[in-house]
Amino acid sequence: MTLSSYPPKPFRETRRDVLIETMETLRLGLLVTTCDVEELSAVHVPMLVKQAGEKLFLDCHVGVANPIWRQAAGRKALVVFQGPHAYVHPGWYATKKQTGKVVPTWNYISVQARGVVETVRDEARLRAHVDVLSQAMEQGRADPWAITDAPADYMETMLEGIVGLRMEVTDLRGVWKMSQNHPEGNRVGAIDGLASGSHADQDVAVVMRGREADRK
Repeated sequence: MTLSSYPPKPFRETRRDVLIETMETLRLGLLVTTCDVEELSAVHVPMLVKQAGEKLFLDCHVGVANPIWRQAAGRKALVVFQGPHAYVHPGWYATKKQTGKVVPTWNYISVQARGVVETVRDEARLRAHVDVLSQAMEQGRADPWAITDAPADYMETMLEGIVGLRMEVTDLRGVWKMSQNHPEGNRVGAIDGLASGSHADQDVAVVMRGREADRK
């Protein structure tokens, strides 16, 4: 099966604005890259999504001690953003009582971005990156933290200890696997079951309920 044939069509999310908004909301991405012909490296890092005309970039940073920045430089990479996800119990499906022809599954949201990574060592760019990232995460707080709150020499030391990574996104795709391939009775049953479960289950129920509303 080729990359272009997966995921199955009912689960594909191709709207660029939806994918960008999801990455901005989830923020934490898993950066995966090759470090040699046989090995992979991965790290979870908060990401900034930036648009420049038709181009789309993902910006992040890692500690100098993390070897992934050297391994990733100039290489193709994959960034995965994981959204709400939950186990779906087959007993929630109406079909379970009708025919018994159901199996367990897992509903989830994910966004995958691919591109080539470049490193950023310029202190001014790193400072701007950390400043914007901090503002994004501190927005709405009663007493938001800013990089100017820390002593200047301390911030200089902190900035010397990180390396920026930028990936121009050349391929962007999303998966919204929310039981779209099931009949309405099964979808409604799954929503009801998830709605009475854990916080994670409830998050998936909210997404599924929204999809049901879009059908009407």
